[in-house]
Amino acid sequence: MPTGVSGSGIGEVLIVGAGVSGMVLATALKKAGVRVDIVEIHPQWDVLGVGISLQAPALRALNSIGLLDRCIQGGFGYSQVFNCDQNGKVQGIVELPRLCGPQYPACVGMMRPVLHEILADAMSGVGISVRFGLTVNSMKQTPSNVGVDFSNGTHRTYDLIVGADGANSKIRETVFGAEFKPSYTGQAVWRAMVPRPQPVTARHSYYYGSGHAGFNPVSQDEMYIYLVQSITGEPRLEPERWPVALRELLSDYGGHIGEVRDCITDPNRIVYRPIGSLLLPAPWYRGRVLVIGDAAHTPTPQLASGATIAIEDSIVLAELIQAVLPLEDVLEKFMTRRYERCRMVVENSRRLTEWEKSPNAADVDPTALVASSMKALAAPI
Repeated sequence: MPTGVSGSGIGEVLIVGAGVSGMVLATALKKAGVRVDIVEIHPQWDVLGVGISLQAPALRALNSIGLLDRCIQGGFGYSQVFNCDQNGKVQGIVELPRLCGPQYPACVGMMRPVLHEILADAMSGVGISVRFGLTVNSMKQTPSNVGVDFSNGTHRTYDLIVGADGANSKIRETVFGAEFKPSYTGQAVWRAMVPRPQPVTARHSYYYGSGHAGFNPVSQDEMYIYLVQSITGEPRLEPERWPVALRELLSDYGGHIGEVRDCITDPNRIVYRPIGSLLLPAPWYRGRVLVIGDAAHTPTPQLASGATIAIEDSIVLAELIQAVLPLEDVLEKFMTRRYERCRMVVENSRRLTEWEKSPNAADVDPTALVASSMKALAAPI
């Protein structure tokens, strides 16, 4: 398919995937007067019941569609990251920028189901309903539109297709090929919900050997512990083994991790997954089909910025479409504004990953790299 397109304004958009980036894009486009359809292959939302970090740039982006206050109310706000040794002794502090004003925190930790509920309510409020259990079977492009055959046998045409269908994107595979997919990093990430000790008012990262653990408050009562584990061989593990395995992996950590470690007992309150990383080469579009969010850039979790750059993608794309530019200009300007920023997040996250696996390397300085990355993300989008 050609990378260039011609034509004028974009009136009808299909979004494939009703995750964070898809819902934000749908809401922003509808507010801009664009007709939007959004489809989701799963029969209903199945949101993992653990936490997520919304960094200051994500809050700034969500503020542009009126969701900042709801996110603040739905989570736990803070403005620092404490980097610690294995026993919780602070070795460096990263001050996070308050991009929404001094009255707002720099970051909000919250439960993923709470964030999805906020985004779904906003989407419903502008008159958009997700068509669940439906996806794209095939697409056929012309200079003026894209014809889509859906999995239920129906057919429609659109001005633009946006694949917001995650790290394992079928739209990306269809358009760019199966060779572009996240590569396994040799690590897995654990997240488990635990009670929040009252002194915990910010995110803490504990560095120990080739391990990296920490916690993030999500409410007045709870926080989630996370652990990044270096693994060789098969990274899969049966859920019934998760609580014991995670407690054992955390057995060498002290501080607040040691204080709440024994509260990890319920596998339904744990998420475990191997970590992949992807940066799709530019451009992220072919003709009238574009991929955004994790479908285009899947960072490792070390910077906790995957949701940030996915949300920003949606806000920038909606802004450009609202400007009623020719589609080719929209897509080129989108890549100009997004590629280097997302590349920085993916590559710096991966660098932190490699440092964790080789902690004795001469240039290891996670506090400095996190601080410089947060400063770069604070720049306007």
